[in-house]
Amino acid sequence: MRRRVLLPLLVFGLIAVIAVLIPIAQSIADSRTQQIALQRQASLDQVVQRARTALVQGGTSSLQAYVHRFHAVYGEAVLVLDEKGDAVASAGGLAPGLNVRSIAGAASRAIPQVSLPRVTPWAPDTALVAVPVIAAGDLSTGVVVLEVDLARAKADVASAWVLVVIVGLLLLAALMGASLLWTRWILRPVRALDSAVAALTAHREAVPLRPTGPPELRRLSRAFTTMTDEVENTLEQQRGFVADASHQLRTPLAAIRLRVDSLPRDPDAADDLAAVDHDLDRLEHTVERMLTLANAEHRASASRQGYDAARDEGAQRECRVSASELGDLHRWRLDEAGVMLDASDDTVVVVPCGRADLEEMVQVLLDNAANYAGHGARVRLALREDDRGVSLHVDDSGAHLADADLDSMGTRFWRAGAHRSSPGTGLGLAIVAELMRTAGGSLRLERSPLGGLGARLEWTRP
Repeated sequence: MRRRVLLPLLVFGLIAVIAVLIPIAQSIADSRTQQIALQRQASLDQVVQRARTALVQGGTSSLQAYVHRFHAVYGEAVLVLDEKGDAVASAGGLAPGLNVRSIAGAASRAIPQVSLPRVTPWAPDTALVAVPVIAAGDLSTGVVVLEVDLARAKADVASAWVLVVIVGLLLLAALMGASLLWTRWILRPVRALDSAVAALTAHREAVPLRPTGPPELRRLSRAFTTMTDEVENTLEQQRGFVADASHQLRTPLAAIRLRVDSLPRDPDAADDLAAVDHDLDRLEHTVERMLTLANAEHRASASRQGYDAARDEGAQRECRVSASELGDLHRWRLDEAGVMLDASDDTVVVVPCGRADLEEMVQVLLDNAANYAGHGARVRLALREDDRGVSLHVDDSGAHLADADLDSMGTRFWRAGAHRSSPGTGLGLAIVAELMRTAGGSLRLERSPLGGLGARLEWTRP
């Protein structure tokens, strides 16, 4: 985002600096050109006066001597022509060639040719100027041609332009530095908000936002902090309500079961009592799972905030276990359901999770397979470890899953339409997901290569 903000600023800044520097550079070149033109105009006036005297009186020796002195002082070639175009005096080796005769012919019409090209580093090193020698009657009796040396002026202009470029670069650097500071000041709260949103989305504790930047973003930061606190408080209240309600339900449920168990077993009411017992079993199981889910959510929330109750109580945060060892604990349950369990790998893997939590998650996944995969299904349990981390895979060959069912799995109390009459609470996968968050991992559900559901418990290495 900083690049997208800085790039237009730097482009416009560069255009502005160039728009300022180009007129300054042109002004420097024009000023130097005008300066050298005025200097040479004053020098030419002296030569013209002596040439007029020499051409009118007919003596050129003094003119030749002056021209030599002029060349020695200024280092520029001078040529004096009479009205016929013949050389009267010269110094510096300026011969009456085509260019000289052309400019001399223009000046002989009493029009001085003293315009110099703009002095730039790429301009020619010399330039010709010509001034007519006016005698009586405003008639031209000759022409003075001067080859102006522009080399020094070009060097002066180049030096001035280099200085201008350096100043422009300094201005651009200052603009860049100011833009960096300005964009950093503007974007700092935006980046902080982005990090806070990412932390909130990933169920991590967000770093407290400091109101910085423009007033609008400060208000936004304060509003976001207030919203985050309200969301956390609401979620904590919900977890507390679930836990408290589940605890409060256990006592009346136990009392109801005692009363039902103490009722006389009248043969006529045997079916009704059995149905009540069944419903009580389901209700007790649901309350127990809700307590387990509330505890898992509380631990996951505490873990995101940097507090690990299991670690602080001295519990191990990893365990060494194999797939066969985990499978043997629940094989009898799958055998009773007519489901074949494949968990024969004895390779021991270090899993970054407490042993009790890992066994509870495996129990939930295998119970789901036993309840919903169907009689005669096959379940495969595997532990894998590689450079990316550790993963536990539970795959079954149950019925083909619909896309909507696969997307909804893991939602609390959700159950597929085909299994709503089967025993269960719809909380198992939600509990697994929260326990995985507590352990720093994640639960991923997908289609199994065997045809049914594939559950992936994944711990990625940092």
